[in-house]
Amino acid sequence: MKPSTFQTTIENQFDYICKRAMEDERKDYYKYLSRLSKNEVSFSDVGDYIVSQFFIMDNHTTDFQIYTLNGVTVGIEHDLLSEALRDLPDKKREILLMYYFMNMSDSEIAERLELNRSTVYRHRTSGLVLIKKIMEGLEK
Repeated sequence: MKPSTFQTTIENQFDYICKRAMEDERKDYYKYLSRLSKNEVSFSDVGDYIVSQFFIMDNHTTDFQIYTLNGVTVGIEHDLLSEALRDLPDKKREILLMYYFMNMSDSEIAERLELNRSTVYRHRTSGLVLIKKIMEGLEK
């Protein structure tokens, strides 16, 4: 059975509308891609400073050598330094950690440990010399 001319006309109109809608969608999609390409930048074109802001470094307690001083926890991540600190006598280690990690002056350390300021200075400088020797020995 042959379709009527009215039915054929309706089918042709529907076919035209579908093709027109698909063509409009295609044009809209290409416009969208064009807008994106104007605003997007390739990672190879971005500077190292900006790329370095795109990540987060997780630090776990197992990565640190932890020392506790007067209720304050100090974590040392550097393996060589933490090993050298571990080998120091307790008094020198405590003074060095207070001075460098708690930003305390010799006078403040002396007051807290009930020592003379000159004794704290002597322990600190000799501790640094000892750490240097230990680290040089461990490095080899």
